[in-house]
Amino acid sequence: MKTFRMHQARWILPLCCFILVVAACTPAGSTRASDPPVSGVTPLTSSDASIQVYALAWSPDGNRLATGSKNGEVEVWTPPNAATGKVVFTYHSAWNTGEVLALAWSPDSQRIAAGSNNGIVQVWETTSGKLRLAYGDYDLEGEVTALAWSPDGQRLAEASTDRTVQVWDMVNQVHLLTYLGHTDEVWAVIWSPDGKRIASGSWDHTVQIWDASSGRVLVTYRGHAAEVWDVAWSPDGEYLASASKDHTVQIWDARTGRHVLTYRGHVTEVRVVAWSPAGIYIASTDDGGIVQVWNTITGRQAFDFHI
Repeated sequence: MKTFRMHQARWILPLCCFILVVAACTPAGSTRASDPPVSGVTPLTSSDASIQVYALAWSPDGNRLATGSKNGEVEVWTPPNAATGKVVFTYHSAWNTGEVLALAWSPDSQRIAAGSNNGIVQVWETTSGKLRLAYGDYDLEGEVTALAWSPDGQRLAEASTDRTVQVWDMVNQVHLLTYLGHTDEVWAVIWSPDGKRIASGSWDHTVQIWDASSGRVLVTYRGHAAEVWDVAWSPDGEYLASASKDHTVQIWDARTGRHVLTYRGHVTEVRVVAWSPAGIYIASTDDGGIVQVWNTITGRQAFDFHI
């Protein structure tokens, strides 16, 4: 059973997006914040094995990059270029020591949500660094694998290894619904551009689209032969792309589930997929550390590069 707790006072974007955003970033002063009683936390260094990074997320304004680590900390950086960066905040809860697996910025960049492998989701204010609320599975039955804010910033969807997707009201701080349509771990969740539907990808080999208000399933896509790692809506909300352990990225109609195209350029399982803003290209990354950018109409690769 999920429980809700509030504090009143106190996995990877494609490198093509990374390169574009880095070019637009500007440096800022460095301050730190943490929710009491934690204070004076030493900045992490790459030589510390405990800081293995499991989650990355750019703020919508493109000025900050958040990292989620094995040690349970979330750090927000202002990277002036690809080589250096400054820590703006370090978010860490004294009572939550789980590994951070998922990160998501609110659309206005004013809040950041982090999900961990002990089932806890925490939401901080990005300006003050204060922890505003926390909720989760305190029986430790499921790991939080993905998080997604609704386009209006009022709801947060949470995917979990317990086979569910939870939707929470971030304004009134209440649980809205639990989606129970999957039969295996859920590792991807994303809202449609209009905020009316949610798509979730699972190890049960399916992607399911369901009504964000009622939880009623609308479409189930069964085109993959293995686990689904990631899903992405086209900018117009008409299509979905899904990345899978079966080495493919597949494009299909979000209204009907009709298969449109299969991209077979990868030779290992595909972990992350993202549409370009104009919807012409898709970037996808695999276990071999290769990013491939390809045309959504022809399925032909435009270019690739190694991470």
